[in-house]
Amino acid sequence: DMAVFDPVSVVLTSADEAEQISVARISPNFFGLLGVQPLLGRTFSAGEAEQRQRLALISHRFWQTRFGGSPEVIGASIELDGLPSRVIGVIPATYLANADVWEPHTMFPDWEVLRAARGAGSWFVVGRLRPNVTFDQAQAEMSAIARRLDEQSPAAGRNRGISVVPLSLHVTGSRPRLALWMLTGAVFFVLLIAATNVASLSLARSASREREIAVRAALGASRARIVRQLLAESLTLAVVSGLLGLLVALGGIRFILAVRPGNLARLNEVSLDPQVLGWALALCLLTGILVGLAPAITMARRNLRPSGQEGGRGIAGGVAARRIRRALVVTEFALAIILLVGAGLLIRSLWSVQNVALGFRPERVLSAQLSTFAVRATAQRANFYNRVLDEIESLPGVESAGIIGDLFIGGNPEQILTTEGGTRTISERLRFRRDEVSDGFFKTLGTPLLRGRFFSVEDGPDSQRVAIVNDAMARRLWPGRDPIGLRFKLGPGDSDRVWFTVVGVVGDMRRQGLENAPVPQMFEPLAQNPSRLATLLVRTSVEDPLKMVGTVLAAVRRVEKHAPLYGVTTLENRLGAFLTERRFQTSLLIGFSVVALLMAAIGIYGLIQYSVATRTHEIGIRMALGAQAGEIFRMVLGEGLRLSLTGLVLGLVGALWLGQAGSSLLFGVTATDPWTFTTVSLLLTAVATAACYFPARRAMKIEPMMALRQ
Repeated sequence: DMAVFDPVSVVLTSADEAEQISVARISPNFFGLLGVQPLLGRTFSAGEAEQRQRLALISHRFWQTRFGGSPEVIGASIELDGLPSRVIGVIPATYLANADVWEPHTMFPDWEVLRAARGAGSWFVVGRLRPNVTFDQAQAEMSAIARRLDEQSPAAGRNRGISVVPLSLHVTGSRPRLALWMLTGAVFFVLLIAATNVASLSLARSASREREIAVRAALGASRARIVRQLLAESLTLAVVSGLLGLLVALGGIRFILAVRPGNLARLNEVSLDPQVLGWALALCLLTGILVGLAPAITMARRNLRPSGQEGGRGIAGGVAARRIRRALVVTEFALAIILLVGAGLLIRSLWSVQNVALGFRPERVLSAQLSTFAVRATAQRANFYNRVLDEIESLPGVESAGIIGDLFIGGNPEQILTTEGGTRTISERLRFRRDEVSDGFFKTLGTPLLRGRFFSVEDGPDSQRVAIVNDAMARRLWPGRDPIGLRFKLGPGDSDRVWFTVVGVVGDMRRQGLENAPVPQMFEPLAQNPSRLATLLVRTSVEDPLKMVGTVLAAVRRVEKHAPLYGVTTLENRLGAFLTERRFQTSLLIGFSVVALLMAAIGIYGLIQYSVATRTHEIGIRMALGAQAGEIFRMVLGEGLRLSLTGLVLGLVGALWLGQAGSSLLFGVTATDPWTFTTVSLLLTAVATAACYFPARRAMKIEPMMALRQ
């Protein structure tokens, strides 16, 4: 079965306010196909859809915020774009979607026209695959259908495409999944570092229990009993640590949910459910077994002597044990360096995104959505826009104002485009953005004019159709030529579409997010094609544009008292929304990296401190034979730094390898960025030096006579 959904933005209006919400126009079988049952009420029927009744399903979030979770919501009326719709059901919170309201797609007069139009834009369709059918097979079948459509309707456009992706991937996107795997890897690395740290400490602790275990063995304790005892101690430590970790995790989840960015898909669903709890406890037990088993077996297999006759080279202090502890410390530093390099690369990427060239100046610009549901006639809409701009530009503190349908955009449709002199029939349809803008739009944004002119009042509805293109589109359509005065139209060469004359070329603007390269864009005068959707931009002379909200709203109300202004914020705040996901990911990885670095520092400190304690007699002999305190200091410090630098080298190699896998998460920096690798190497060396410094100072202060008496 298959169902259609078409996401749109509409204005929810009430007696005293209005706001833009997300609406999905769906076929009646949409929720049935997905297996979603309404929490309250019911879904649409096929008969209601055919009769084009104005009905609505609302999301759980919308139900809570707008109706306070009242069960009396069924039958209530809501106004969408000034027209009433009756609520017939509430969709449960477990359904993952960004829509606030769902409406039957057949209730709109243009539905049948769009359904029959071969040249229509894009459709979103959901379908449930038959058993044993893969996504690759479905994609191959859809591609064949697209080719047949091209052959049947060549005039409607070429190179149609149908993309088949899992619904979960459509909801979350591919990049968040990669970021999730990256963070999962970071958690795994932190776990490994913690486990190696505990294993190293367990081996060191064994030294203090050699005689105790030897006495137990001498009194008849079997190896199995000794192993069970030591393993039980390790498991007890693991369970207690796991329970404490769960308490920290609960607090961490609450903190993350409290500070979470609102635009991250499914982050609000993060919780500590029984399945996660079970896996966490199982992992704690497994870690406890693995960490405690090796030292326990090693100790049990030794030929222990209660008198400690091995001269300081017993179980924990032997050559093999020392090598194991050193290998564990090297492993800690290697894992820590990988995490630190990853965090450093993300920090560099975040800095690059924040400082990317936008193609416009966002400072001191107020942004708001302007609804025109009360002005339905196209001619009246153009007059409404002009009057609103005149009122706003007359306000003190306002430098200029402009209007565009929406400044920040999503995907761009592919279209056939014909340039003067012949049809431009390319193998792939040109993907570009078409927008209607007011005369003062470019001035308000501060977008540079490269050639030609901006729009003016002379570019009215009865004048020649003109257009301004960005530099990317000029280079794409007319490489090496001056496009001023040249013409193009949207559609095949034999279509009756209107010709546009290029009057200007502006600089490229990043409108699809800060990390996406500018796409070809064309702009036409708002007066010649008034857009139904409008983003109002106001450049002010005040440092905080939000102080102008009241006066700007009053100016709009003087033109049309029922015209709502919503989504009011600064342009800088809107740009900041593009950074929330990257900031969040970077912050988490920085946190993991700091924890890893601290544990690695504790590991090297503990190892060197233990080494000094077990080598006190040796150090005393060296000093008695004439070794200076500085030589002892350098010897101990050198031992720690050699281990740290070995881990550093191994970690850098691992970071180079893993960096390639996560390169798609980077921006403006390569996975082999020398600045990041150098900085992290110096940081780790400094931390290792600090961790080894205090044990080295303790070693140089050892009194030879006291050491020799031990």
